[in-house]
Amino acid sequence: MKNISKQTGGYFIVLLFMSLIISCEPKEFEKPNIILIMADDLGYGDIGCYGNNEIKTPALDKLATMGLKFTDYHSNGAVCSPTRAALLTGRYQQRSGIEGVIYAKGETRQTGLDIEELTFGDFMKSTGYATGIVGKWHLGYRIDYNPIYQGFDYFRGYVSGNIDYHSHIDGAGFSDWWHDLEKVEEEGYVTDLVTEYALTFIEKNKDKPFFLYVAHEAPHFPYQGRNDIADRTQNGKFPGLGSRTDKAGAYKEMIEVMDEGIGKIVDRLVMLGLSNNTLIIFCSDNGGSNSVADNGNLKGSKGSLWEGGHRVPAIAYWPNSIRPGTSTKETVMSMDLFPTFVNLSKAESLPDFKFDGVDITSLLLDNKPLPERTLFWKYRNQKVARKGKWKLMVDIDDSYLYNLDADISEKINLVDSKIKITSGLKSDLERWELDVSNGVKQRTK
Repeated sequence: MKNISKQTGGYFIVLLFMSLIISCEPKEFEKPNIILIMADDLGYGDIGCYGNNEIKTPALDKLATMGLKFTDYHSNGAVCSPTRAALLTGRYQQRSGIEGVIYAKGETRQTGLDIEELTFGDFMKSTGYATGIVGKWHLGYRIDYNPIYQGFDYFRGYVSGNIDYHSHIDGAGFSDWWHDLEKVEEEGYVTDLVTEYALTFIEKNKDKPFFLYVAHEAPHFPYQGRNDIADRTQNGKFPGLGSRTDKAGAYKEMIEVMDEGIGKIVDRLVMLGLSNNTLIIFCSDNGGSNSVADNGNLKGSKGSLWEGGHRVPAIAYWPNSIRPGTSTKETVMSMDLFPTFVNLSKAESLPDFKFDGVDITSLLLDNKPLPERTLFWKYRNQKVARKGKWKLMVDIDDSYLYNLDADISEKINLVDSKIKITSGLKSDLERWELDVSNGVKQRTK
């Protein structure tokens, strides 16, 4: 187990006062339980409160009605592993060497999130929280990258990018369902199992502060409903997306079953008298797949750095602390959650290294704007710099500039309009690439 009082990932942990990391005094709050729920490949327009009239998501819609809805929330990556690396470390994924997917097949299966990286699991555990993850890990297949070694007291789920929802076989044909450090055989539909073990963790830790990361597989392929057959067998051949012909129907059901489970989590908190002291944050790890997802009026989809690849639905819910029925246009990133959790934990011993993300507590509680900043994305041949309403995207030799306030669908390229912001964003992007370049190579041990 990592000791955060010692050197971690090339940085030292020292005692700091809370006032050094909080830009302005937030309103008073009790140290909350925290539940972070992340969907997998959920598009910007895939749930009711973001405009979808076909998929029924009453639990998420209620959280949005009774909480804070983000309209400019972004995953750090356009695919799974990079976003999760940024989420867990509070820093750009390039710093931990995970700019691309950790695949079930090939060399990347041997890579993962270095256990010397400080994760929010490590930090929250050090402050006295019980820590748990249920569902998808996707930050290393090898046992030495297991969540139990990354600050989590409890792990029930899988380490792959996706598994068969019924047989729990990964994309390489291996069984992938874990209880802590042990691989186990268990029947059940993955989405239902994730909900079941989330409820188990909450019940077990109801009398102390807890931090629970609920990492759903839904609605990532294979597209399988609760009553569909298993497609994958160990070492067998199988269709990657699943055998069901009505993939749109399966996709709809997968989201609705996930929403059903989220409703059960909220109901359990109410039953245990924990609701008012529990912050729930919901988001997606990247945009929806172009085959079945609804990314609203956004251009692009998963795997691209157009808005559809990384602008995703997100909701924050905390009764009596977050004002009901509010929304924010502030630009928020996956990496902002860790520094926010640091503040909410009311810890005295804090990370000395500089987060790339920022604490959004004042945004959550008081709807205060965040400090101006330039944000960056990079995946394969695409890279982006974003400052306020301006987005510069470079794709090999092509450049694009958009005013997202006026053109969220990225239809009008202004790069040739000699707008002054262009050169500044290009320079910012070059400096950022140089800053994070030391981590781009994925690590092996």
